[in-house]
Amino acid sequence: MTGVQRAAVLLLSLGELDAAEVLRHMEPKEVQKIGIAMATMTDITRAQVEGVMDQFSNELGSKTSLGVGSDDYIRNMLVQALGSEKAGNLIDRILLGRNTTGLDALKWMDPRAVADLVRNEHPQIIAIVMAHLETDQAADALKLLPERTRVDVLLRIATLDGIPPNALNELNEIMERQFAGNQNLKSSNIGGVQCAA
Repeated sequence: MTGVQRAAVLLLSLGELDAAEVLRHMEPKEVQKIGIAMATMTDITRAQVEGVMDQFSNELGSKTSLGVGSDDYIRNMLVQALGSEKAGNLIDRILLGRNTTGLDALKWMDPRAVADLVRNEHPQIIAIVMAHLETDQAADALKLLPERTRVDVLLRIATLDGIPPNALNELNEIMERQFAGNQNLKSSNIGGVQCAA
């Protein structure tokens, strides 16, 4: 059985509501592949279903945090449980202090906090930072900068052609030092990797 077929068997055994919840978190192409596999599967034996379930259980058991260690899951769970305001500081401590560093940590922050953090940086640095954020987050942060800076940054984003890895590593280190010096940064529900250009 292929991986797609095993996923289809697993989802078919979950029931409609649970399977729909899982599919909701997948990319459209993945949903299409699994949907086709579900529709074309016939004569699946009980032994095959048990084999898929056993394999899934074994793989899940070998993962840390019960296989659910993604930052998105943790962030969403905390926001749902505590509300975005209360969860913000907790997300900072859990996620920003753990394995999200440098530029990636900015993706978890409120646009106002990002703008405050980069306000005094050179426009080229601001452009690189904004290019690493979700488009909406970068746009909201840019609105909070002075108009003259905003125009300069937008021009630099439009002409940004690539960043040498050593410069990116240095910028990551600078951002990490900035985070260490500013514990009042607020988290947000904004995330992802998209270019602001």
